Amino acid sequence: MYEVAVLFPIKPKPGQFVSLIDSGKREIPLSISDYYNGILFLHLSEKIYDTLKGKERILLKGPIGRPVDLSVSSVLGIAYQDLFFDILYILREAKRNGIKVKVKCIECETNEFQIGNETEKFDLIIASVPQNFINSLPKDAYVYVRWIKMNCMLGVCGVCEIGSKLVCIDGPLIKVSDLVDQRQSLGK
Repeated sequence: MYEVAVLFPIKPKPGQFVSLIDSGKREIPLSISDYYNGILFLHLSEKIYDTLKGKERILLKGPIGRPVDLSVSSVLGIAYQDLFFDILYILREAKRNGIKVKVKCIECETNEFQIGNETEKFDLIIASVPQNFINSLPKDAYVYVRWIKMNCMLGVCGVCEIGSKLVCIDGPLIKVSDLVDQRQSLGK
């Protein structure tokens, strides 16, 4: 994983994402790992990083997607391996706003947050895990949907539809109960 810092004039809200426009060929949705002082922080896979290497400029579209409501007193983040970066900005913003934040890392580590688990009571649970982990999450949790292809990032093309939800505008965090009810759609 590579961390990239980009000057970005618009502060995204927790839960939103940006889209990297790759020379007009395609758009790549990217989660935001942090934002402060006009700088957007992204964590990129080696493959995406290699796409950008040597480019003088990149084009980002966003912020996109539905923000997470952080008018809560406690948040649990559940993450698997490098997917932790998908929810990092949300957790950091919650912590900055005085919200109690704990994390359950599956095959990942963090010293930034206290360790937590689903047996504790939390007002909001957010997760970024592989699709096959969804049924192990609490039904009221929100999961970062990254396994569905997004195309236009504006809700126009409908490629990212799951049931009645368009991941690019209703997400990227979708309530687990909305996804579990759409198991046939997830099996695509």
